[in-house]
Amino acid sequence: MDGDGTQAGYDLALTRAVATAVAVPVIASGGAGSIAHIGAALGEGQAAAALLASLLHDGVLTVEQIKTELLAQGVNLRPLEAAMAG
Repeated sequence: MDGDGTQAGYDLALTRAVATAVAVPVIASGGAGSIAHIGAALGEGQAAAALLASLLHDGVLTVEQIKTELLAQGVNLRPLEAAMAG
C-alpha cells in the first residue's frame, strides 16, 4: 500500500511473497501507472487480480484498453466480453 497513488508500479516482491505463502487469491494494490505494471503484477507478482483505481477514475485508460493489451500479451484473463457484460 506504500505505493498507493504513486503510479510507480506495484511492490512485486511483496505481492509474490504473499501470493506464494497463502492459499487464497491475492489482489495487487497500490501503484498501478501503466498496463505494463498491471501485467507485471499478474505475472511476476503472481497476483490473481490487480487494483488500478487512478488509471480508470482519471480516464487515463479504459477497461477495454487494459484487457485488450493484456490479452494480446498472453496474460490469462476473462475475455473482454465477459467483463463488459457483467
